[in-house]
Amino acid sequence: MAKDIDGELRLTQSAVVGTSAGMDGSHSGRAGPRRAGKAGAEPRTTLAFPVRAAPEPGPTGSSATVAAARRVPLTHHRTVACDIAHFARQVPLFPVERTFDLAELAARRDAANPRIAWSVLFLKAYALVAARHAVLRRAYVGWPWPHFVEWPTSIGMVTVSREHEGGDRLCWAGFHSPESRQLTELNGHLRWYQTQPVETAFAKQLQFSKLPTGLRRLVWWWNLSVVGPKRASRIGTFSISSLAGQQSLNRGHPTVLATSLTYGPLDEHGRSVVTLLCDHRVLDGVPAAAALADLEGVLQGEICHELAALAIRRAA
Repeated sequence: MAKDIDGELRLTQSAVVGTSAGMDGSHSGRAGPRRAGKAGAEPRTTLAFPVRAAPEPGPTGSSATVAAARRVPLTHHRTVACDIAHFARQVPLFPVERTFDLAELAARRDAANPRIAWSVLFLKAYALVAARHAVLRRAYVGWPWPHFVEWPTSIGMVTVSREHEGGDRLCWAGFHSPESRQLTELNGHLRWYQTQPVETAFAKQLQFSKLPTGLRRLVWWWNLSVVGPKRASRIGTFSISSLAGQQSLNRGHPTVLATSLTYGPLDEHGRSVVTLLCDHRVLDGVPAAAALADLEGVLQGEICHELAALAIRRAA
């Protein structure tokens, strides 16, 4: 203990004089001769900050780990996802969830020919619901004054993960007016996005991702805040993002749209947790809950009937 105290508090002549010089505005803190004081006066003290040696590396080898670290440049695979995350922070999102009974739908899907992707089933069903609820076809636009823009039909954006240039790349497949198209047509459209070369299926997104960050952000702001009527054709009216195929549920994915839908894998009873992310500036919890209830009804009704027709065609 005595050694520790001695290391922290040093009563030295040079420290006292040097500190005094710095306090009274002299040109240097260099120690000089000590001035004579009154007889019997107590010496002044000052707190000196000792220079301590760097600690030795621990048993885990932390020094070697830090030394081995390297900077990895941001690739074009991540730029657009980073843009969405950036602008999504300005959207006051809240989730609404409902457990769907999809056992009959799953059975009809297994019997259908061709087998329709789950994302296509939800895509058409949600577009049908949006056709009945105008609030699901709206978006908040803040410039030049806060207002809503409403479109007559829906444009759904489905997130597609593609392997490209040695890494996973998120892409967005656009579907215009899915509520008025057949499941088989929508499914073929999705398959095209999933199988064609990225340079062909997502050429514009690929080019956009290579622009400088400042220019990309300006284009995003322009599409989100200025060109209201044309916004839907560029970024959609709603989106679907799901990891059900990986037996996971991504409830909190970022989005810049008024609503975004996600669904989880089926359990042993054919039930799935469905989450609707909503922009609180556009709609509240009650209409969002009503939209989910309507969505379950459409999946159990109209979508099931269309799948049944595909099953009959397969049997014939």
